[in-house]
Amino acid sequence: MSKVKNIRIGSTKVRSGCLVCKSRRIKCDETKPTCRNCTRSKRNCAYSNPSQDARSNLRIVVYTPRASFATTGAEKHSLDFFLAQMRSRFPLHFSAPVLQAAHREDVLGHAVIALGAMQQVYEYDDSSAIGTWSPMSQFAMQQYGKALRSLQDRVILHGRGVKTTSPDIILISCIFFACFECLRGGIQAAIVHMRSGLNLLREYERDPRTGQLVPKRTMRSLFTRLDNQIIEMRGSSLSVTSPQDNLEVVAGDPVPEDNVHDALNSLWNHILHGMLDSARAVAKGEPAGAAINTPQNDVKRNMMQLHQTFIQDPHTPTSPSVLAGDYGQDSDILRIWFLLSPMLLTAHTWDPADAWGPHNDNFARIVALAEGYLDRTSRNHPSRKRSFTFSLGIVPPLVLTATRSRDPNVQQKALYLLSICNRREGIWDSKLAVQFASRTIELDKSVRDQPDEDQAATRLKNRADAFDDICVDDEDAPQEIP
Repeated sequence: MSKVKNIRIGSTKVRSGCLVCKSRRIKCDETKPTCRNCTRSKRNCAYSNPSQDARSNLRIVVYTPRASFATTGAEKHSLDFFLAQMRSRFPLHFSAPVLQAAHREDVLGHAVIALGAMQQVYEYDDSSAIGTWSPMSQFAMQQYGKALRSLQDRVILHGRGVKTTSPDIILISCIFFACFECLRGGIQAAIVHMRSGLNLLREYERDPRTGQLVPKRTMRSLFTRLDNQIIEMRGSSLSVTSPQDNLEVVAGDPVPEDNVHDALNSLWNHILHGMLDSARAVAKGEPAGAAINTPQNDVKRNMMQLHQTFIQDPHTPTSPSVLAGDYGQDSDILRIWFLLSPMLLTAHTWDPADAWGPHNDNFARIVALAEGYLDRTSRNHPSRKRSFTFSLGIVPPLVLTATRSRDPNVQQKALYLLSICNRREGIWDSKLAVQFASRTIELDKSVRDQPDEDQAATRLKNRADAFDDICVDDEDAPQEIP
């Protein structure tokens, strides 16, 4: 059967009519003051001046969005991966404006693509591909190098008085670069970016351009998490010597509009700095005090209020759901940190091991919650070989449990979960965490017979030694941004 050719019997193209119909290329009935098409579509109908039309042709300007910053197949694939998986690892108020800015800021475009590629390598490729020159790793490093060079060029111009780069772009780049180094296992390089960003955050605090792209409170929340990670892992080392670190509290006080994760993260920053102050006192031979001293007198009260809000109704808008996004929104993880925080507020953090005896039940609960979380996430993501997160996680609590619990079964279970979970939570790597915890346990056994006043200082030194043993300097660590 032969096909019947469609015959065009009319045309919607018009040379008269309202300006709106002309721009939409549809036939206008020329009803005035408002034509029927504009009435139905609720548009502002307007007609041109006939005398002007006689003198000049009407020009219709159609806006065409700029092409995406991902142009090659590899770039598009990495961007798609970032959009599908990495974007949710950051708060929405951060990732949404950053992705929009990446279309006009080369440094952000390259950084986003580099993160998407490296996350795919880390979470789904064989372990041999991580840190090696596999095609995807090489591509990720190339994009990372382009982002670094782009930012360095902009910072040099900025230093010469040519203010071409907003503070937000520099701070966002520090966060992305730190995450990239965490993904590829460059702990020292990640710390360089973290420390650089923290110092710049304080420098840019009063710059009126800060916060134009990402809200100031969102930016500060992310850098609070970076500060927490540095102290969580390097606290003992920082207490002994820290000439390059500004050891001030980063977080502001929690406010009602904060979600549970942000509020807990802020309070945790105060607690960690209290721990660090205590550790530095012990390192100098000074008494640490009866409990952790924090810069804010109401940290304990805020923590208890936040805990009560979460416990009473964990499904309110300010409390997370188990099925919510990856960025700090898992209720089991928040329960772990709610168990951990009061323990540190009421204990001698750097005291001898016996001081932690009253908390054995809480250590057991932390292990049980962590085990349930890992079991659930492995079933929800069966193809994911490893996991990366930027928010509160399970590795630091399990390290503390392994090194401080006096119950051998709980201690061994914590070490076992660390050995199988295959996670990187910022600069915390679960494999290195096992080595760190095991080395610390071994060193601490040798000081149990020492007097109490000597044990704290020795245990503090042991943690610094354990950190130095497993976290050697990276040969390719980047230079700190001036």
